[in-house]
Amino acid sequence: MSEVFIIAECGINHNGNLEIAKQQIDLATACGVNAVKFQVYNTDLLYNYNSNAPYYWDSKRSELSHGQFRILADYSPIEWFASCFDEGGVELLEAIGVKRYKVASRSLTDHKLLKEIARTKKPVIMSTGGHSFTQIEEALRILSPCEVTLLYCVTNYPTKIEDLDFGRMIKLGKEFNLPYGFSDHTTGIWASIEAVRLGAKVIEKHFTVSRTLGGCDQICSLEPHEMKLLVKSIRQYERYKRKI
Repeated sequence: MSEVFIIAECGINHNGNLEIAKQQIDLATACGVNAVKFQVYNTDLLYNYNSNAPYYWDSKRSELSHGQFRILADYSPIEWFASCFDEGGVELLEAIGVKRYKVASRSLTDHKLLKEIARTKKPVIMSTGGHSFTQIEEALRILSPCEVTLLYCVTNYPTKIEDLDFGRMIKLGKEFNLPYGFSDHTTGIWASIEAVRLGAKVIEKHFTVSRTLGGCDQICSLEPHEMKLLVKSIRQYERYKRKI
């Protein structure tokens, strides 16, 4: 049984503050996660220059420069990578030298972006959101040069437990004969542990220094003591599975 790859999704919870982003890295590393992930984007491109779009100002406030991302990548003692949302982001991440890419569910149908990522031939973790299997198949065709892991996720923030359908997660793996995982937008750690029990090879969970900080993702994020418990619980389950 290979170890579950646990990602602390630092995302935009740093609110554009480089020192808080460094704290996220320090605390996530202490929790024992495998990697930290950030989000590389240009707010105006992301929202088509519509400042009235939901979450525009959250994103704008948290936008970091390319230079700041280089600082964070150099600073991180564990694997550092990012979601990117345009070709400029791919160029930056290639310059940094990331080992893998994350495709957010909103980007699954952005074929121009997928083609840029495919050219790198690096592993890809792709969230599938509510996209149809036909759309997922087309994205996988473009990403054929890459090893892809599919993530099941519900895009409601936070996700209610009753809205989860782990049957879809398992079906993703069977339908496309690929490893699968879970991008967890629920509160707490139960859903991630259940996903691991059902075969998830990747767990992505939003992570914050403190939920008292502002921002739209804080509500579904774990604080350090919670992330530490999640990592410990998953590793305990893995030891149990190796015994039976």
